Amino acid sequence: MEVDGMKVLGIDIGFGQVKVVSEDFSLKFPSQIAQFLEGELSDVPVVQHNGMQYVVGEEATVFRHKLSISTVELLIKYSPVLLKRALMEIGEGGEYLVVSGLPPRFRHLGEGFSEALQTVEDVRRVLVVPQGAGILEDVKDYLRSQGGALILDIGFNTVDFLSVRVKGNDVVKERGGTIEGLGVKSAVEIFRSLLPAELGFLRNEPYVFLVPYFAKGRLVLAGKEVFLQEEKAKASKLWTEQIYLRLQEEIGELIKSKPVFVIAGGGAYFLDRSLFEREVYIPVQPDFSNARGYYKLGQGIIRKGF
Repeated sequence: MEVDGMKVLGIDIGFGQVKVVSEDFSLKFPSQIAQFLEGELSDVPVVQHNGMQYVVGEEATVFRHKLSISTVELLIKYSPVLLKRALMEIGEGGEYLVVSGLPPRFRHLGEGFSEALQTVEDVRRVLVVPQGAGILEDVKDYLRSQGGALILDIGFNTVDFLSVRVKGNDVVKERGGTIEGLGVKSAVEIFRSLLPAELGFLRNEPYVFLVPYFAKGRLVLAGKEVFLQEEKAKASKLWTEQIYLRLQEEIGELIKSKPVFVIAGGGAYFLDRSLFEREVYIPVQPDFSNARGYYKLGQGIIRKGF
């Protein structure tokens, strides 16, 4: 949707990946950034920001001077670099309304996040919402048909949960929160501990490096394919059990009242949904659910004329 030349861009900036949705366009790339130094020979796209040059995404993995984005403060600091990389991929001019989100526990950093994104050329306005609001908007029609649900947003580091019910035509938030340290990173940690002896050298590799092997359940070693489906399935089961037990500790009674779990975020691909003992709804391309919801929220703002 476009009004007076302004377009809407929904961007979900996570510690693992960046997901972007605009009109007729979606993309994702790893949240990896490396400094590009003068004199380096490379044809990869380079992002310029505050007098520095950066390589972003898959290409950053081969560069020596990688930046570790390990805290939300660093994520906010480098968010303009990630947004600029997304706009380079889209390759269109014009001004944007950018909608993004932060986990609820970091809502006090929302103003700083908004200001950081507004430093990007062509960004006319920024809206920052609680992260789960994107998924909520993305699946609102489904939630109305069910009378409510427990929404799980499973990212790389954390699991955000939001309990909702339907009142009339409105979807009402009941309770939300964050479970630290049980995101996909935790599943990969379990997977790493289960690797066979001949792959023991991988146990010293960073989590991000192991995610593709976990996702595919296999790798190629010295030209030979090694299958790890059994280790992947066991890790997924153990990880899912940990999440469910933590949810029972946090909101036990509330879980019992919800007949449906809505699971989104990148972690939705890896959960053993059979362990939840109730209907589980996973949106199409669940890792894009927040970004799609952000885009829909932006469309609503444009329709109302701000």
